[in-house]
Amino acid sequence: MRKTGFVFLSVLWLTVAAHAAALDLTGKWEAQVMGFPVTAEFTQKGKLLSGVLVLRDITGQSNTYHLSGTIVDGFFAAVHGSGHMLRGTMLGPNEADGEFTLKDAQPLPIHLRRVR
Repeated sequence: MRKTGFVFLSVLWLTVAAHAAALDLTGKWEAQVMGFPVTAEFTQKGKLLSGVLVLRDITGQSNTYHLSGTIVDGFFAAVHGSGHMLRGTMLGPNEADGEFTLKDAQPLPIHLRRVR
């Protein structure tokens, strides 16, 4: 019984690890933050992540944030030079949940969907 449990946990761990390793943020993404449209484009090279996130505000003006960070086992975090941060978790190849935090502000929930 003990050996069967060990084998099951080993297979489960390998399945989860393989799935997380296959996830890649590279591409174009869309979301909404507080009802305002967000677009993002990321490039992933190994564990390194870079990209641009564009958030439209209430006046319709675009705010552009250049981000750099890392992704490990489906968890990602990227920061803007002024201290803003995007962090989250890949839910699958075309979805991610997370939060975008402007410097000195409360985190804003964000659900990203890949468009290409």
